[in-house]
Amino acid sequence: MSDRSAGTVVTGSASGLGAALVALLTDEGRDVIGVDVHEADIVADLGTAEGRAAAIEQILARTGGTLDGLVSCAGVSPLHPDPATVVSVNWFGAMAMLDGLLPALARGSDPAAVAIASIGAVDGTADEALVEMMLGGDEPATRAAATDGTEFRSAICYSSSKRAVAFGVRRRAADWGRAGVRLNGVGPGRMETPMLDGLMADPVMSAGIDSYPSGIRPSGTAEDVGRAVRFLIGPDATFVHGQVLFVDGGTDAIMRQDVL
Repeated sequence: MSDRSAGTVVTGSASGLGAALVALLTDEGRDVIGVDVHEADIVADLGTAEGRAAAIEQILARTGGTLDGLVSCAGVSPLHPDPATVVSVNWFGAMAMLDGLLPALARGSDPAAVAIASIGAVDGTADEALVEMMLGGDEPATRAAATDGTEFRSAICYSSSKRAVAFGVRRRAADWGRAGVRLNGVGPGRMETPMLDGLMADPVMSAGIDSYPSGIRPSGTAEDVGRAVRFLIGPDATFVHGQVLFVDGGTDAIMRQDVL
């Protein structure tokens, strides 16, 4: 087993991709701290400012203020009943953890972070006006705009939040690079997790997901995506920075063949 790191945080660690990441990173010798709303080393609601602050405080206390890795993975489903919660967790919570822990990462050894986006970031279902509001940083106004009462609003907010995450990674590349911390994003495609099970039980959502093209196989596993994340925060990706890697079996390439 390799020397253990100063600490790697995985948010959304209780299930799905987050749980797979905890297992993969622990197996390679990292000290992993899981954060989730239940069944985690640190229990916190990243949908609220108070929960984010509490999570960061506890992480810093556990690690002595030094981190080697962070995966901002926590997210809620496109089927969540409250669209405002979707944007608060998937965008504001995700970015607050990244930005709040940057100083600790800057003190780490070969530090790196990954934010989890989605194929939904580029499938055409995002609301561009809402994306710009998220990027602007006004959470109360964005929450109000999220709850406009239109049909499938949570699903639209999900795609919009994940598009914002992809842009957020790229917009941080210069500042994070100057701090000596690599930051990349991963956009999973159709991934076998409890979230997908819930989506496939909904006839409208399942029809949309089934329409995604794939060049290899219809679905990947959480471990498939997790191994790509592990690469990006590991020693073999030391010159990879500011990128969004779609781990989707070819879906993005097929949908947007001439878009780089």
